[in-house]
Amino acid sequence: MLRPLHISLRLACCLLFCFQLVCPSHAPAQVNNAANAADSIPNFPLRKSGLELERATRAGAFYAVTGRRAAAFGYEHRALEAWVYPLKILDDFKLSFDIEGYPLEFTGADTLARVQVRPEATTFTYSHAAFTVRQTIFAPLDEPGIVMLLDVESALPLTINVSFRPRLRLSWPAGLMTGSLSWNERARVYYITEETRRFAGVIGSPAARDVSVMPYQEEPRDVPARFRVEVPAGAAGAKFIPIVIAGSVEGRERAKAAYDRLLATVPSLYEQTVAHYERLAGETLQLSTPNRELDEAFAWAKVGVDKGVVTNPLLGTGLVAGYRTSGESERPGFAWFFGRDALWTALALDAYGDFGTTRAALEFLKKFQRADGKIPHEISQSASLIPWFTEYEYPWASADATPLYVIAHADHFRASGDLKFLQANWDSIIKAYRFTEATDTDANGLVENTKFGHGWVEDGPLQPAHEEIYMQGLWVAASRDLAELASALNDGAVAARARANAERTRAAAEQTYWLPARGFYAFATKRRAAEPPEADPGPNRAARQARMNALRDALIYDEDTVLPAVPLWFKTLSDERAQTQIDQLGAGALATDWGARLLSNESQLYDPLSYHNGSVWPLFTGWASMGAYSYGRPHVGLQALMSNALLTRQGAEGYVTELLSGDFNAPFGRSSHHQVWSEAMVVTPAVRGLLGLETSNAGCALRFAPQLPADWNRLDVRNVRLGDTRYTLTYERTAGRIKINVRRQQTGTADTAKSAGVAATAKPLNASGATSATVITVAPALPLDARVRGVTLQGRPATFTPVRAGDVQRPELSFVAELPDTEVVFDYDEGTDVYLAPRIPARGETSRGLRVLRARAEAGTLNLLLEGRGGQTYTLGVRTPHKLGSAPDVSVKDSSGARGDDAQLLIQFKGQPQTYVRREISIPLRPAGR
Repeated sequence: MLRPLHISLRLACCLLFCFQLVCPSHAPAQVNNAANAADSIPNFPLRKSGLELERATRAGAFYAVTGRRAAAFGYEHRALEAWVYPLKILDDFKLSFDIEGYPLEFTGADTLARVQVRPEATTFTYSHAAFTVRQTIFAPLDEPGIVMLLDVESALPLTINVSFRPRLRLSWPAGLMTGSLSWNERARVYYITEETRRFAGVIGSPAARDVSVMPYQEEPRDVPARFRVEVPAGAAGAKFIPIVIAGSVEGRERAKAAYDRLLATVPSLYEQTVAHYERLAGETLQLSTPNRELDEAFAWAKVGVDKGVVTNPLLGTGLVAGYRTSGESERPGFAWFFGRDALWTALALDAYGDFGTTRAALEFLKKFQRADGKIPHEISQSASLIPWFTEYEYPWASADATPLYVIAHADHFRASGDLKFLQANWDSIIKAYRFTEATDTDANGLVENTKFGHGWVEDGPLQPAHEEIYMQGLWVAASRDLAELASALNDGAVAARARANAERTRAAAEQTYWLPARGFYAFATKRRAAEPPEADPGPNRAARQARMNALRDALIYDEDTVLPAVPLWFKTLSDERAQTQIDQLGAGALATDWGARLLSNESQLYDPLSYHNGSVWPLFTGWASMGAYSYGRPHVGLQALMSNALLTRQGAEGYVTELLSGDFNAPFGRSSHHQVWSEAMVVTPAVRGLLGLETSNAGCALRFAPQLPADWNRLDVRNVRLGDTRYTLTYERTAGRIKINVRRQQTGTADTAKSAGVAATAKPLNASGATSATVITVAPALPLDARVRGVTLQGRPATFTPVRAGDVQRPELSFVAELPDTEVVFDYDEGTDVYLAPRIPARGETSRGLRVLRARAEAGTLNLLLEGRGGQTYTLGVRTPHKLGSAPDVSVKDSSGARGDDAQLLIQFKGQPQTYVRREISIPLRPAGR
């Protein structure tokens, strides 16, 4: 029996855990440790769920293999770390290889050649002239562990060396006691334990041979633990060599039981994981557009969001924020539970129809709601082991999660019609609403951050903010939503109060934040600073300090930020003012080729390396996209959406990072490279903005109002979920005609407020709008100079309502969906619109793409508002039935564009090469043939 030496696992440098060498069975000459049938798993097909990305490896690129209970994180050509929540089991995990007859050891970093990423697993290929080793890593969906399968082909006998540093650290900030490492020769596993015997980890392989044992009396050394797997030549193809990592918060025996269970059921666990991602792809919203990059990004974004679901055995199941390696810390990115992250993400879950995960996220936050109604900002993975909610500032740091909680409940009810869930959570929703309502301490109609938690910005020169416009947008939306929910529950008094609050705050926000001379809304009100402000180190520090000094006694931060995009999303701002605000959101001062900055780069406070005062967040980009689409500005909306979508393959394959530099297309080193709400901001703008899909009336009404680029002629959307029913929507555009087909896929019987019926014909909605059946509204966006000649429903003429917003008009038709298949046809005279191919910026590049802010064709003229870099000429496609006239510094040419027959505008921008220049251009439109 081995007697372990106990050594602290919390030392800054990991020390090798030493043991007393008493068992002669460790001697390699006495044991045949070459991999054989007893040491391996029969090769089985590694079936694929559908999505797959493969490329040559790239040094430093992040990867994450995550399940509900465990995860492995690493960087290509570097080491891996493994977690079984809430424990960090080990880190510095590496492979290396010895070939018989070769005096050198070949490291994994030097031989790693390719990476293949699928939702269910990640496979690394190590390549040498004498061998190929494929390492497939997967996290079984609901098991506390990680499985690695090594598929080995070798011309010579090969020894695989596995090294790691045992950690057994609780997730920040709990810490742990003294730990120990021991090797069990019979089971071929290492146990990683600590003195309370409550927490334990296990790593091993049935083919493993320990080579870490040193004499007991030796001083501990700073070297990792190691074991070896010996593979004879010619053993390729028949077997996988498994390596399993497991953990438990219920002691060593439970950890070992998990290890044994994982090892015994690898094929079935792998198949279960594949089947889960097949269901995610096949049963939630599927998108097929003419843009392959967007379709791929959307499919991967659903996977990224789903991988945010985490089960902690001490807390329950909720949504974490994102993933990165923890390094020498116990903080793996943001892999713990955040209120506002989960709630922004819940809007994406409802958009693609995963109602169960939305309910789980809301129930998790409800469980930890404070007695006064406030929703937690963050909940550590170790929160149950320390006085987290009473002695730490982090749980209650922000104010925005609380109104978002109301918004998310309303969004879920509109989509699902789950009346029982609403009733069960009504008291919690009311408590949250009343908490935020009480933060308007001076009764001026604006909810406050002072004393109640930050809104968006947490620190830096934009702090302290007293009343952020971001919070006012959330509060108006929450008030409107509460009124809707109260009406569904027949609570007229609450509904009336909430509607009054919404209107009062809307009016107060317009009066307080609008800056008429600047054409945008201010960031926040402020109070006079008690202490002289001091600018943080970084670029342009002197300019930032001067601006902070000037703002010291001001009562408002009149800065141009992305944050008005949030009230734009929820349509709480004046229509006319919203249009000029969207000009700001799409302009080069805020918008880069890779997303939206928080703060304009024309501000003296701008710092491209600041977390809050200049960096680009895909979250902000999603807000900007939604804000633009909400007010009929599809060009600004699409450019922001594609900025996010094109990040899917830039860093961690398939996932979108947390934040990037404001000046260069490069993520911060501290960024969580798989950030869940970043992926949500591919989904939500695509579904609710580009497609214009919105559900309402407790799962009884669906609106399909696409704002498609001018060069798109088709669209297919499957599994659009409305209550218990799924629909397939198809859009087909030919010259002068749009056909929209609405087909019901299936109807369920879950507990919702919906009742649907089937009759012989589709019926237009009656004038009163009263119906208990499903109501479908279709309203495709058209250019302003298009003229709708007529609309038919199932081949019969139907009456439509014309609606104008921003750069588009819509012929809007609503009908009761009583047939399983309904066709709506819009006949019209074509109008004029422009399009721009999405530009994929190179890593490290500065922003240089064209910004299309407005494109409005009226009174025989195409009016464009554009921004481009000085000294550059850009090409813009034009879809129009007219002949294009001339304009200064604009050339017109015919070409075989994306549609094959479109004209193109070549537009020159004069000015400094590094500066964005704004141009207003008017192009005469003449009848064709003249």
